[in-house]
Amino acid sequence: MIGKATRLARLFRADGRAVVIALDHGQFKGSMPGLETIPEIVRCVVDGGADGVILNPGALEAAAPAYAGRCALIVRVTGARTDANPEFDYHRQILSVEQAVSLGADAVIAMGFLGSASEAPSLALVAEIAGSCRRWGVPLVAEMLIADPSKFNDVASIALGARVAYELGADVVKVYGAGEASFADIPKSSPLPVLVAGGAKSADPAEMARQAVERGAAGVAFGRTVFGAPNPMNVVKSLVSAVHGKGG
Repeated sequence: MIGKATRLARLFRADGRAVVIALDHGQFKGSMPGLETIPEIVRCVVDGGADGVILNPGALEAAAPAYAGRCALIVRVTGARTDANPEFDYHRQILSVEQAVSLGADAVIAMGFLGSASEAPSLALVAEIAGSCRRWGVPLVAEMLIADPSKFNDVASIALGARVAYELGADVVKVYGAGEASFADIPKSSPLPVLVAGGAKSADPAEMARQAVERGAAGVAFGRTVFGAPNPMNVVKSLVSAVHGKGG
């Protein structure tokens, strides 16, 4: 579909890779260090060379001058859960794909959960959103999470999530597990471009990104390792170099 191809080309560079910065944590965790002023952090990461940003719908109007025409916009369309809710996997649709298009989205992102009582409705919602994305020509990024904390970084479980995302109609999958040597098994399990999430703070996010790309990832989708850093712009620059090469 030409709509999806056009929008994906705004996110992934000619090398097929992307550096995405997730700035959507406020919907779940409230205000966090580094996210106090969304337009400011968006401008900072875009100036650093980010290929895309993930934002919640309410943040778009204020942040638009910082990202519009400069990087791809990925809008979160699922959520409706905060850290005050003990049900980690309680997510619902908060925005339609049509509404995301009206807000200028180049792609949308939705959560999918594996291994809990919420798995079936969660994955059914991913499939439903994928259908809407086909109608509107909008790429879907499926963020696949393992509900069992003990398996959160289990490569076999993550690989299952990546494959399920493909089977349900996603166009890109966001996963955890970049630090594992066997991470190479994850891209092999699914033909989708894989973006690696940062997870807990890393001493060297650029090295994590470099290793992920070497093992077959199409790039990264880091959040706290960027906006929680003393100098987020420099972190983004280092990620761009790691993902796209020194000339990136």
